[in-house]
Amino acid sequence: MIDDFIIHACEQVLRFTGVNNWDDLTEDRKVQLGFNLGVVALGLQLTKAESFESLTNARQGNISMQAFQEHLRSLILSHDVKVDETKVLRPF
Repeated sequence: MIDDFIIHACEQVLRFTGVNNWDDLTEDRKVQLGFNLGVVALGLQLTKAESFESLTNARQGNISMQAFQEHLRSLILSHDVKVDETKVLRPF
């Protein structure tokens, strides 16, 4: 069973990656995204390539935020984590 803290972190990374560009996030949101991605990476036992290298690619503009979000969503779904879409779609 997946811990509620990990589920919340999954919802948050999907929420924060719903922007068009990395720079659309405030500095606080960028920090929150990084923290929550760390929780997701540890909780789901993701590799560095699956988590932080893809974050770096999104930050540098090598992949779009949409592609980053789709990547994270596929990882989350592959681990059978059920996220609440109303929390993912909630505005900042």
